[in-house]
Amino acid sequence: MSGRHVLSKSSYIRSLQCLKSLYLYKHHYKLRDPVPPALLRRFNQGHDIGALARHLFPGGVDCKPPRPWDYRKSIARTAKLVSEAYPVIYEASFVYKGVLAVTDILVHRAGSWYAYEVKSSRKISSTYLEDAALQHLVITRSESMAGQTLGDFFILHLNRPLEQALSGRPAEIFEEHSVIRSCREMEDSVMKNLTVAFETINETKTPDIATGPQCETPYRCDFHGYCHGSTSTDS
Repeated sequence: MSGRHVLSKSSYIRSLQCLKSLYLYKHHYKLRDPVPPALLRRFNQGHDIGALARHLFPGGVDCKPPRPWDYRKSIARTAKLVSEAYPVIYEASFVYKGVLAVTDILVHRAGSWYAYEVKSSRKISSTYLEDAALQHLVITRSESMAGQTLGDFFILHLNRPLEQALSGRPAEIFEEHSVIRSCREMEDSVMKNLTVAFETINETKTPDIATGPQCETPYRCDFHGYCHGSTSTDS
C-alpha cells in the first residue's frame, strides 16, 4: 500500500480557490508570506478544539504521522485498525490515487464506520462541504476501506464563540450534522476538480491568473505578497 500523495485536503481546497496558488505551493513554496501571529493563534485554538472533540469519543488510537508530510506509516496503521474494527481512530489517514485525506475521528459501531470532521467555526461553510466531499471520496475508494461501509459523515462544529467553547464541556459545545448526502452528490465535481488540479501541478510554468477576489476568499492566500508584486518564478 503506497503512502505517497500529491494532494491533501488543504491543497485541494487551495486549488478550488486559485490554481495559481496551488502551482506556487507545489513548485515555489518558499515564496509564501510569513504566517501572521494571529493566524498561528487561530491554528493553535483549532487544535485545542480538536482535542476537546476527542473527549466525545474516548479511548482512540492516534494515527498522526511520526514526521510531518510522511503519512506512509499513518496510512498503514489506519488500514490495520480498520481491518480490526478498532472502535475509535484519531487522525485516520487514507490515500486514493495520490490524494490524501486525514479524518479527525473515525468511529466503528454496529458494523459500519462513521467519520467526524471537527471545525472551530459556528457554521458549516461551502468550503467545509468541499472538504468533507473530498474526504468521503478518498475514504470510500481507498484500499484501506475495501469491504467496509462508511455509514455517515458528520461535521462537528461549535455552538458558541470560540473563546467560550475552549472553557466549556465537550458534550455541551458541539453540534453534529450529517453531510453524507451532499458528499455523495458532489462526487462527480470532486473528481473533475482533482483532474484539473493534477493537470495544473504538471504544468511547466506558473498559470497566468490575474489577482482578484480569490486572493482573499474564502481565505487570504499565503502568496498574496508575491502575486501583488513583480518577481517572476519562471526562468
